[in-house]
Amino acid sequence: MKKILLSLSVIAAFATGAKAQAPDFGFENWTTVPFSTAQDPNGWASLNVLTIAGTPQSVFKETALPIAGTASARIKTVKVTGATIPNPYGGTLDTAGILAIGKINISPPGIIYGYTYVNRPAVLTFKALYAPSGLDSAFVIAYMTHWNTTLNKRDTIGTGKFATGALGVATTCSLSMAYKPAFSSVMADSEQIFISSSIYRSHHGAQLNSEFTVDDFAWSGYVSTNDIEGVQNSVSVYPNPATNKITLECSVTAKMVEVTDLTGRKVGTYMMNNNKVEVETSGYSNGIYMYNVYDTHGVSLNRGKFQVSN
Repeated sequence: MKKILLSLSVIAAFATGAKAQAPDFGFENWTTVPFSTAQDPNGWASLNVLTIAGTPQSVFKETALPIAGTASARIKTVKVTGATIPNPYGGTLDTAGILAIGKINISPPGIIYGYTYVNRPAVLTFKALYAPSGLDSAFVIAYMTHWNTTLNKRDTIGTGKFATGALGVATTCSLSMAYKPAFSSVMADSEQIFISSSIYRSHHGAQLNSEFTVDDFAWSGYVSTNDIEGVQNSVSVYPNPATNKITLECSVTAKMVEVTDLTGRKVGTYMMNNNKVEVETSGYSNGIYMYNVYDTHGVSLNRGKFQVSN
């Protein structure tokens, strides 16, 4: 088992999206990490999995002085042993405190990052305290991604970054998302959030025992997709409201339809045949659903909503 964990050099591997538990943005619910007595917040993953290889616990359930509710997440920079962690800016890290949306994967060993989220949010807000060692700084970085079915890879369509020095009192913080023009018509299907208790650009300034306490993460706002000329009204949806089934028909070449509920949870993905698909809705709960139609390149052609009334 120790040999497996010592191979976690890919612990900061790329996200695959939509395979983890829903992240608890209030940090109220925690679960014991595999092979460890430490816990991570539900839907999040950290270096706590490496405690079996000798790395000190780096993420803690803060209940004595929580920022909000009954618990917050307190992230502490520690010396990492038994694994090397790739630095996105080059080299590897041996001093870090990291918490990210994701889950521990046993085979192959590593962390699967990301969770299903269909939207283009504008702002991520959260509350934080930061007690750095020396001139250290903390950061939060968020990514909105979309799976490119043509190239069989995940595209990053938007990014937001936040960094701070010392925060002696609980402070409401935020980061704004910037979306890439090349993906102006693409809706995200996965969210990724990474939280670090130490500086990240070169990580040479990372200091042991820096502590970053966070709570109450929330998305807000919406950055609209650009309309695609000539296809704004290219999708017919009938009958609407639907009972047992609903048909979506596109007037231009389309590959698939993704359906989500109003919380952004993906309900299903349906392949189109001759630009048309019939979706069985008898198992849907009554309510409003969003659809997004994609072409063969993974570009959003049209989106809208329909109602189910069984």
